[in-house]
Amino acid sequence: MSQRRIEQCIKSMKVDMIIEKEHISHGVRMLDGRFRSPHAIMFPNQLPGCLQWARWRAYLPTSGQKGVCIHLAGTGDHSYVRREIGFVKGLLEAGVGSILIQNPFYANRKPTSQFRSSLENVSDLFVMGAALIAECNYLISWATSEGCGPMALSGVSMGGFMASLAATNVSAPIAVVPCMSWTTAAPAFTEGALRDAINYEELQRQLEDRSYLDKLRSIPNVNWVDEMYERNKVNGLGLAHNMMCILMNEFTCLANYPVPIDTSLCTAIVAEQDAYIVRPPGAPDFRQIWPGMRVIEMERMGHVTAYLNGHRLFRKTIAQMLHRMRTSSESEQ
Repeated sequence: MSQRRIEQCIKSMKVDMIIEKEHISHGVRMLDGRFRSPHAIMFPNQLPGCLQWARWRAYLPTSGQKGVCIHLAGTGDHSYVRREIGFVKGLLEAGVGSILIQNPFYANRKPTSQFRSSLENVSDLFVMGAALIAECNYLISWATSEGCGPMALSGVSMGGFMASLAATNVSAPIAVVPCMSWTTAAPAFTEGALRDAINYEELQRQLEDRSYLDKLRSIPNVNWVDEMYERNKVNGLGLAHNMMCILMNEFTCLANYPVPIDTSLCTAIVAEQDAYIVRPPGAPDFRQIWPGMRVIEMERMGHVTAYLNGHRLFRKTIAQMLHRMRTSSESEQ
């Protein structure tokens, strides 16, 4: 994934698209479908049982289509309803179709032992991201084969971050509109309002277990344990906090992934006073790691107020990016 090879991997395996429902109403083709996650095929132990089935719903204009956007779910979004209300209808009025995908560990893909949206393991967040990279790439390929396009990726909060992550492995130009997310999840889980969502006491106990540390040391090409101790000597924030920073930076920092093919098609929308999606001075700026992209800041708004008041701007930006893709494609022909 760090080398943009996921599309090649998907082409080498057999992934069948299963359409479970389909009907046309008022000029809109509505579909419910599922497919086995390519990530589950490659790593079945990471996505067992219900987790392996990527489920989605689509709303596609039957004529005059001006593009299709895949919308990824935000934190706690276990249904399609929020995205249907916030995105689907307004984008259809602009001629833009929508595909809504269920996140791993959410909705029909939630393990029975998991309580609501509380992931049982920190690693589940990393598995979610890796799976969505593969699943979005497969959905883009399928949608293109159905005559859809140009394509976009978007989402709000965690969904915005996952959209950015998925875009790094798309091997063609794609519009990307991450809303209320940033370049790394590390500050959100170590400094921001989500810090209390991590069971740091349990992580601390694990890091004090010699056998557990030996397992971490056995991972090739990384030096996480020594780095953890060095960081702790400097800041004294504890082994758990420092290991969390290391892992979050390793797996969620977009600087560790390929840059989208055409960054002029990327626009991030952020809230100026967001306490959840923290943007500390040390975190890489979107415009540094994706040169040529644009960042829109919603002034005097926090995370919740931006969510409640921002969907018109979110939809407008998605439509603008898709329009730019269409006009660019037409000028090249």
